[in-house]
Amino acid sequence: MQKLFITSVIALIFNVAMAQNNTYWVFFTDKNDTSFDPYEYFDAKAIARYEQCGADLYDISNYPVNSTYVNTVSGYCSEVLGESRWLNALGVDATAENAALIAQLPFVAKVQQISSEWVEASVVTTDEEVEIDPDNILTDQVKRFGGEYFLAKGIDGTGMRICVLDGGFPGVDTHPAFKHIRDDHRIIATYNFPNKKEDVYGWSSHGTMVLSCIAGINADGQKMGLATGAEFLLARTEINPEPFKEEIWWEMGAEWADKNGANVINSSLGYGKQRYWTKDMDGQSYVAKAANKAVEKGILICCSAGNEGDDRHWMTIVTPSDAENVICVGGINDDLDRYRHISFSSYGPSADKRMKPNVVAFGHAQVAAPSGGFTEADGTSFSSPLTTGFAACAWQTRRDLTALQMKDEIEKSCDLYPYFDYAFGYGVPQAAYFTGDIEEKVPLFNLVQEKDGIRITFKEIVENQYVFISVEGDDGVLLGYYQTEAKPRGIILKNKDLGQGKKLNVSYCGSYATCPVSGNGDEICLLTDEKTSHNGTMPNIRKENWQSSFYIRYDVILPNNTWNVSNHLALGLRSLYGKAYKLGFGISFDFNNFITKDSIPEVIYVNSRKTTMKNTQIRLELMQRIEIIRNGLMWDLGVYGGINCTRNIHLVEKVKWYDENGNQTHPYNEKVVTNLRGCKDMNLFEYGINTRLYYTLLGQINLGVSGTYRLSDVITKKDPIIGTPDNNPSPWSVGLEVELLF
Repeated sequence: MQKLFITSVIALIFNVAMAQNNTYWVFFTDKNDTSFDPYEYFDAKAIARYEQCGADLYDISNYPVNSTYVNTVSGYCSEVLGESRWLNALGVDATAENAALIAQLPFVAKVQQISSEWVEASVVTTDEEVEIDPDNILTDQVKRFGGEYFLAKGIDGTGMRICVLDGGFPGVDTHPAFKHIRDDHRIIATYNFPNKKEDVYGWSSHGTMVLSCIAGINADGQKMGLATGAEFLLARTEINPEPFKEEIWWEMGAEWADKNGANVINSSLGYGKQRYWTKDMDGQSYVAKAANKAVEKGILICCSAGNEGDDRHWMTIVTPSDAENVICVGGINDDLDRYRHISFSSYGPSADKRMKPNVVAFGHAQVAAPSGGFTEADGTSFSSPLTTGFAACAWQTRRDLTALQMKDEIEKSCDLYPYFDYAFGYGVPQAAYFTGDIEEKVPLFNLVQEKDGIRITFKEIVENQYVFISVEGDDGVLLGYYQTEAKPRGIILKNKDLGQGKKLNVSYCGSYATCPVSGNGDEICLLTDEKTSHNGTMPNIRKENWQSSFYIRYDVILPNNTWNVSNHLALGLRSLYGKAYKLGFGISFDFNNFITKDSIPEVIYVNSRKTTMKNTQIRLELMQRIEIIRNGLMWDLGVYGGINCTRNIHLVEKVKWYDENGNQTHPYNEKVVTNLRGCKDMNLFEYGINTRLYYTLLGQINLGVSGTYRLSDVITKKDPIIGTPDNNPSPWSVGLEVELLF
């Protein structure tokens, strides 16, 4: 009965896991019987933006979703998350069975399951307050843009309206970093999409730190972001944990920003490897389509590139930064002298080989701490808002430009332009470009065509200035790139090293040169001494889909009336397929050691006896793994079956000899009797249930606690040494596991 109950519970858990509610977009066929008045729906600033960029206020994408369709679909759903005018769709939670029924409705074009999880920047903060130089009015993170040129001309984003989509804004309503914004009543609107209310001043502190990089002022009056004069729309679109719904809320947040007159949207989050494959980062996700739609309607969007730069299985960016019209922002080190890629910042290109990231900014920044002070944090979450603040100021100088034109101008302002690569994009945007203070650069190098290659010669070598080199193919896709120091004798690039490249691009100290490549080599193999090298190819998709690991597990088998605490050791290999939900199998060698408790002697000279059973198994495991929360916490549930390949039983008798009066006559000794019993007394097969809870460290190591319930018996027959099957060891065991991913 107990076995039947346990088996039923496990079956139920598996069935529940497979029949749970999923999140879907339900797309409708039309917007029949709907009406729309843009002058009632849109904020006056939104109407002005539409007119300025030539977008159509009466475009069908602005019309509401048909309410009859919404009400009908709602009857099949456990929750309605929200509507999207732009997509003509409804975001819902429903079972797979009900989703299939919804798809049959005559006004439903299709039903698409959403499989994404947001990733905010890897936020690593310090525990100490930042030391601030009161003699400087700008922090280094805005000086890197040449922010002093904006400051000198009073350009601070005045008249621009910025929407921040994030996970919460605790302290923004009280923190001194935002006092100037509150005093001028420049927080125009707020909305909390998960909770369907206006309050956003709680939850994740990520949004607070992000906002400070757009417009914050620290305790000594230094600008942490450039757009201190802008207006703001604050939208909470993310919750923790929640693996499915954020794309719906992001889309709704973008439409809300459009309605409320936003000029710029900052998205310091994205959706990537937790749910998508690298091949999906091609600008075709629904959130990327929504981002492009926003740009069509005159909104400039800055989005973090992602923090997967150290993950060699994910050599691309995250969506929606993969959208064609979005400014994808990567990260560099926080150094005004040395121009270095910051290790965690994601590399481009997009999956369809478009140039990403577009620009870069500091990936280590001073930010406002929700506690009321100031701290520092890492992540492309901060390079994006730093760029957003810059973009608002730049656009203030050229209000006649559309969002797409402004994106092009920001790229042209960068300090590497027209050079680009997949680590730096076009480089860091520069304020001097927009204020008319650009200085003519004197070229400090030449490209010299030689018989067997190209030589870079230097007229002058500048300390801490690096040479940026990239090689393009016929289609404009980079075959390779790297960053190196200038050398007095120059840099020689042999034809055989340039491979199939057709064009060499070089940038040094603000000047750029290019020349054709005439080499006939098989592949590019530019040497490098830095992580910024990348061969431009996408990772193997099969390798990305499958995740393999080696693991070591140690368990203790719990005691019962007959048996002491025993132990179990396993060494194995495991392979899983999937993203946040994975299915997989494993094989292991397992070693068990069962020890009985002391028994009461039947003869006077035997003090005690103890039996030890040892067996070695080959186990096969089938399992499912669910990522139950972001940041690496996972839960496994699986079944296993094993074959005992070696078995033995030791009877140990502790003996002391006594005379008839009870006096000891011989020294203490132990008598060991070994019985190799094969399948006579120990089960050939073992099977049961495994469960584990893991936490991931450094992206490659899973540390977990495990539990096992054995459904089979260890002892199968009556045995004079051990006893009957009723005296089997406990089926329960608990332990620790270390899993190394490769």
